[in-house]
Amino acid sequence: MRARNCVGLAFATTVLILTALANFAMADAVAPTAFADGLTGHDIYSKIVENRFRSFSQESTLISADRAGRTQESRFDMRWQDFRDENGEALRGILSKTLVKYSHPFDIRHSGYLIQANKGRSNDQFIYYPSRRRVVRVNLRNQSIYGTDFSFEDVIPREAEDFAYRRLADATVDTVPVFVIELYPKESTDSEYSKIEVKVDKERFVILRSRYWDQAEVEIKRFSAETAQVQQFEGVWVTMKSKMKNLLLESYTELIITKVVANPDFASDTFDLGRLESH
Repeated sequence: MRARNCVGLAFATTVLILTALANFAMADAVAPTAFADGLTGHDIYSKIVENRFRSFSQESTLISADRAGRTQESRFDMRWQDFRDENGEALRGILSKTLVKYSHPFDIRHSGYLIQANKGRSNDQFIYYPSRRRVVRVNLRNQSIYGTDFSFEDVIPREAEDFAYRRLADATVDTVPVFVIELYPKESTDSEYSKIEVKVDKERFVILRSRYWDQAEVEIKRFSAETAQVQQFEGVWVTMKSKMKNLLLESYTELIITKVVANPDFASDTFDLGRLESH
């Protein structure tokens, strides 16, 4: 199994950005394609964004396996809050904040990350090293979640503004009708991906399948959600079990959400840098 260095390899759930001008030429605004329902790729992804809480906390388990079948388990808690106002405008330029703390295995327990998603500029990202007892500003691009096949980009909720779009022909996943769209990450998102293809449940607006291409335009990962493991919490659909396959390393990681708390009222200092150091 590839090395899973403590916190240094750690984070980044995950889907997620530098893109070429040729990619933007394929966006809805530049090359629209007519569909009977009148929806563009941007319209569809906006509905995915709408299918989420104003805030949430969740506990998750990651089970990874390499090509030899050796496995490793890690666990983390995530807190997320939308900082947009009632009109959908970023509050003081902030779209959302995410706090992640590891609880298992022991050697990375209490380490954590804080990410602030900003409108029109790169995110602010910080990591806490318990061994050093200090918080450091970092760039989590290409970093995995404790050496798993998920990156931080894959599991943190994205914004509709993060991408240019191209809608493809509709399809089905396990008999479920889906929209198919290509996402071209904008430069400000500082993504590891050049393109992401997603298949979106037409009724519940959750992503059931994804394919990821790196900056060399090589397909590197594939995501699949278990369609029977999509649950509703206070009107929001959540994928409770999913898998990410790394096509280059021939490894995979299962992400299992074990607990969800919908729309909690977080304390005003929940996403302060000082909270990274608290145990």
